[in-house]
Amino acid sequence: IVLPFVACLFHDLNTMTGFFIHIMPPLVTYTFMWHSAEIKETWPSLFDLSHLSDMHYFPTNGSIFVVPGTELDSIVGNAIVLYLAWWMPYVIFMLLGGLDLPKKFQADGVTPANPKFDTVFHSTMRGGPCITIGKIFRGRSKKDSLQQMEENSFDLIDFFIYMGFHMLSAILAVYVIGYPCFISQNFHLFMLIVITVLAVTRGAQRYTYYSTRMYSRALRRQFAYVLDSSKES
Repeated sequence: IVLPFVACLFHDLNTMTGFFIHIMPPLVTYTFMWHSAEIKETWPSLFDLSHLSDMHYFPTNGSIFVVPGTELDSIVGNAIVLYLAWWMPYVIFMLLGGLDLPKKFQADGVTPANPKFDTVFHSTMRGGPCITIGKIFRGRSKKDSLQQMEENSFDLIDFFIYMGFHMLSAILAVYVIGYPCFISQNFHLFMLIVITVLAVTRGAQRYTYYSTRMYSRALRRQFAYVLDSSKES
């Protein structure tokens, strides 16, 4: 599933938090990049945007790919450093105990752990990536993956596969999506519209499911004996 966190579910705090965390930076960037004149006219003494015309997306030495921590005169260099400033502490936190925080059972697999906390990794894995990772990379059955999702029991291999793809996707996005947004206002606006439409569509589908199919299935389960008896008669 592409961008699983992109959905407008107003009752779901986790989904809405993830949605706004990811949509606000490109939205704010669009405003400053393409409407700087209006901003300076409205707040002439509040924002100094004179540096916008001097920004370079790629390093001035002509290279495209950068070593993390270098080429900080470019947007690419700073974007990678900023991403790693989140990625590395998060990995360390998860290795030092974060991976076990939401587990329903202790190490023996029997004693209840009574978890009080959740993580972005566990929340995302419960949304379906656990099944995909298990099927493609781990040779794991869907039944075992569903049990892991139910118990919040993911191992280090699952975690590093997830974080590896997260890093790859983020860095690819800097090149494949970020640069076109930097040079084209129309593309930047197009991406914002796509994300918004995707979020609204997914939210509408989920609420449609809640108001129709979910209750229909619940009623069928409750009155299964009535339906079965009517068929027999």
